[in-house]
Amino acid sequence: MASTSQSAEGYIGSARCHLVGELKNLSVILENLYQREVLCDEEVSKIQAEKDDYDKSRTILDSVTKKGEKACYEFLKIIDMTRKRTLERPPLHPGTKTFDLHHWISCFSFKEDTQMNANYLQGPRPCHRYQEKLKSNAKEMSNKFWGESKKLFGGNKKPDLSYATLVLDTDESVSPSKIKKVKKKKSKLSRPKKLRKYIPEEKPDISPSELLETDKNILLVGKPGIGKTALTHEMLRLWAERESKELDYMFYFDMRETSDIIRAKNLEELLFGVFCEPDEGKDEVLQDIKRHSDNVIIIFDGITNLSSQVVKKVLTKKLLPLAKIIITCRPDDEDEDFLSGDFDRVEVKGFSEQTIKTYLSATLGEDQKKVLSNLELVTLCHVPMYALMIAACFKSEDFPQPCTITEIYINIVRFCLQINSKTKNKDLNLFISTKKEEILSLAEVAFLATQQKSVNLTNLPCKDSCVLSFLKPLLIKEAPTETITTYAFLHYTVQEFFAALWILKNPDKIRDVFQQCLTEEKKQMKHLIPFMCRLLNEKSPSLMKHLIPDQDLKNTSNWFFKELINTFLLHLCEQEEADTEDSGLHVDILFLCQCLYESQSPEACIYFLNKLKYRLDLSGVSVDPYPCCAVAYVVTQSEKKKICLNLEDVVISEQGMRQLFECFKNVQWSGPLPRQLWEIFLINEEQMNFVSLLSLDGNLHLLVDGEKKLFERAAEVMQRMHTKVNVCLHWDKETPACHSQCESLLKALPFISSLRNNGVTLKTRR
Repeated sequence: MASTSQSAEGYIGSARCHLVGELKNLSVILENLYQREVLCDEEVSKIQAEKDDYDKSRTILDSVTKKGEKACYEFLKIIDMTRKRTLERPPLHPGTKTFDLHHWISCFSFKEDTQMNANYLQGPRPCHRYQEKLKSNAKEMSNKFWGESKKLFGGNKKPDLSYATLVLDTDESVSPSKIKKVKKKKSKLSRPKKLRKYIPEEKPDISPSELLETDKNILLVGKPGIGKTALTHEMLRLWAERESKELDYMFYFDMRETSDIIRAKNLEELLFGVFCEPDEGKDEVLQDIKRHSDNVIIIFDGITNLSSQVVKKVLTKKLLPLAKIIITCRPDDEDEDFLSGDFDRVEVKGFSEQTIKTYLSATLGEDQKKVLSNLELVTLCHVPMYALMIAACFKSEDFPQPCTITEIYINIVRFCLQINSKTKNKDLNLFISTKKEEILSLAEVAFLATQQKSVNLTNLPCKDSCVLSFLKPLLIKEAPTETITTYAFLHYTVQEFFAALWILKNPDKIRDVFQQCLTEEKKQMKHLIPFMCRLLNEKSPSLMKHLIPDQDLKNTSNWFFKELINTFLLHLCEQEEADTEDSGLHVDILFLCQCLYESQSPEACIYFLNKLKYRLDLSGVSVDPYPCCAVAYVVTQSEKKKICLNLEDVVISEQGMRQLFECFKNVQWSGPLPRQLWEIFLINEEQMNFVSLLSLDGNLHLLVDGEKKLFERAAEVMQRMHTKVNVCLHWDKETPACHSQCESLLKALPFISSLRNNGVTLKTRR
């Protein structure tokens, strides 16, 4: 502020003629003068009794001036703190020859005292009370929004769900030609690389608070379930909790609940009837909102069309011309005429890889490893709605954790249908039944696209917005006057899931699909089979029985698994007889185990094991935790006969080994298996549970002519054991060259209780 030596009383006198004619919101000035004890009740009543604002302003200035310098100084502070509402707006053009009261008040030199930070009423008291009610309302809405998500977890130990950082992109969307090139290039990628492409790259941080603070109108664009609504609720929460002396208002309208909005005939009915009504001074509050629309923020969440004339007038600035508008919509609604105004476009792209890890850690704790070890699930988590359901499936205390990956997809599909249709949980099965034609038509398009190795869905007959919530639109401008809309699933594996639905609806195509899996051209079809295996199961959560008659599913199930096992085992036998290298088709024993695990069918597992003569050969493969879980399931189904398990040169993580331990009671503990397990443990760089492995038969098993590093690692392990260890040495040759290995054993000799070879035990000295 500019320096001046003029007294407060003299400063007021110098601008009196302008103050008398230009002061606004006199009730705000009076209320603050009363609160600061400058005026008493009687003086306030006398001023209020004046016939017009001119006389009221004159009387206020007279009363303050008569009370001296201190009262005048307090009056100037009130004007300074409330200038946005009590002074006319400053001239738009600085050169305009009018007396600028905003500049005038900023030139007064206020003392530095503690009272400068005291709270001053910015508007009529009913307006402040309404602001408090709006903030309370906003907090309740935010808590309810996250509370609905918490209900999915059940039990008492629900995670503390809140806003997780989203990738927000302010760049212009890629051109149609770039879309084509990206899709063409994407099809050439390996499956893991293709899936990783779904996770958006980190962008320079744009926070919800920055979006809230900017004076620009905001258009939030994003795919279904990508986090647009969560972002708006975070802005609601931030507004409700921020400490601000400003008198401002924030309104939120869910445009998916249109009935009340359409019935609103004017601004009052929209703001007070649909959203929140003031408890007092309704007319005064409405006038304040209209006069000071620059202090108003309105969110229209999920806008698709403008059936409401009041909303249209707000968007076109015919009502509340200075209000800040925040709109969320899907990409296919972005080109609507009502969005042609001055909006800053922000694309919501979902979770980055780091946010996925943070989110899973917060919701699942140690169980996050079960998801992080599965690339399909990790990349699926870039869609926040999918991430929520995956976390709920693994964490829920009210329901058993999902046995299969397909169950997670079933829950995702059911949850998305429920959210987008706003159907109650108890009515969801009936709703799915009513939408079976639309769902199966989408499934057919998904199947045809998968056969063609394409993610672009063309000739989409389904127009139901609820069913289309699984898709994102791709707008391709072919010519200045022609734009073609194609669609793609939010994740390729969801497309495969829907394709599996269609095959089961058309069981005569199943055998063809089995054969296609064994060809280089159509090998991608194999990813549909695990989904099909679980979808034939009648257990909850249910989906197929609401789409296809029960008897049809039973008829298919009667021959499906035998056909699957015989087709793929015959192919594997032909490969072995031809002594060919791996064809790269990856239809192997491990894949069949995953299919059987998804099926949760003990009968199918026994049929499979019987075909293999109860010999399960997994040699030479790297087994992730999920396939380990599948192998363990298949093996545990054989309760009457032990399985011969071959794990030669297998790589398994610590998490995977924990899964396999569950099935060792059903495995023949003989031959090379003990030695194979110890090699897996010793080679692994993770922190393995050697005590658990030692407890299986009490021995540490080593191949005498094995690699030296195995012996060195074994020596390190024995030195960390609390008790001495029995060592069993395995000979593969008559005269092995084992001198270097023996050196490692000699170092560990004090920690060895006995050495055994081919039944001969050598006791070590104590």
